[in-house]
Amino acid sequence: MKTRPTIFLILFCIFFLLNKGYAQNIGSCLFKNPLCFYNTNILNYLQVLHKNQQYDKACNFIYGPAIDGKSKNSIEEKLSDASFGYSLKKVGIKQKTNTSWSLTYQRTILGTNETFKIECALVNDTCKIYMDEKAWNTIFK
Repeated sequence: MKTRPTIFLILFCIFFLLNKGYAQNIGSCLFKNPLCFYNTNILNYLQVLHKNQQYDKACNFIYGPAIDGKSKNSIEEKLSDASFGYSLKKVGIKQKTNTSWSLTYQRTILGTNETFKIECALVNDTCKIYMDEKAWNTIFK
């Protein structure tokens, strides 16, 4: 009879350890590729931050010449003035290298569907959108 509690204890410990390891593997991809942003993708996540006026958090997910050399306050101000309230849907993704991707999106503005592409890369363990003036004008239309 003493062996049953021991077996249950061992099984419980094994289950607990396996479950903990599985949970760590799931959480480890957060922000490390463009499709791993809290059950959405990088541009939709940026749009949610924009709609909630969390421009300071949104600054962490863009890089490139459009923001290089600018203060965080000026980037936040530029984001706050950007038009980013349209309907948006990811329609394609192409992995260029292990750390860079090209994403295709479709948006609807005034009943017109448009398709556009953005470039993303893994920078310091965080996936970010490459933002030059052309990409800025394309995304924030």
